[in-house]
Amino acid sequence: MSKHIQIFKGWAETLRQDADAMKALVESADADEEARKLAAASLSYLVTRMDLVPDWSEGIGALDDVMVLRVCAALVSGHALGSLPSSAEIDLGRMGNDVEKIYDFLGGELLGKLKSYCVKLTESTVRGRTPGVILTDDAARAALYADVEEEIKRSGVVVIADADDAELKLKAYLTHKLG
Repeated sequence: MSKHIQIFKGWAETLRQDADAMKALVESADADEEARKLAAASLSYLVTRMDLVPDWSEGIGALDDVMVLRVCAALVSGHALGSLPSSAEIDLGRMGNDVEKIYDFLGGELLGKLKSYCVKLTESTVRGRTPGVILTDDAARAALYADVEEEIKRSGVVVIADADDAELKLKAYLTHKLG
C-alpha cells in the first residue's frame, strides 16, 4: 500500500479522539478566539458532505477530513490554547506534527493552499452555523457536536482497494479544488 495512503488511512482510525481534542479547544474559554474558531471550523468541515473530496468518494472521502483536522491543529499551535485536558493537548500536538506528512504528500505550494483554505473555513457557514456562532451559542455548539457524532458513527472503516490509484485520485481532487 502507498506510504501516504497508509498513513492517512491510519488517521481515520483516530477520528473520534481527534474530534474530541478539537471539541475541548472549542470549550476552552480562555483560549484565543482564533484558535477556538479554527477548532470549530475543523469540526464543521467533518459534517460537510461536499468538501474538497466528496465523502462518497470510494475509500478517500474521509481522508481530506483528517487532513483538515491536522492542518487546523497546526494552525492553532501559534495561539494560546487555554486550559485543556492533557489528552487534548497531546492530541492537538500530535495532529499538528502530522502536517509534516501532508507536506511530504502535497508539497509546499499545495499545503500552503490547504492552510489558506482552512483559515477561510473560520468564516464559512455549515448547516446554518459559523464558527463564531458555535463559540457563543450553546444550542449551535450542541447541534454541531451531535452532527459530528453522527458523522463519526457513519464513517466506519476506510477501505482502499488500490492504494496507488487512491493516492492519485486524492492528490487530483486536492489539486483541482485548491487550484
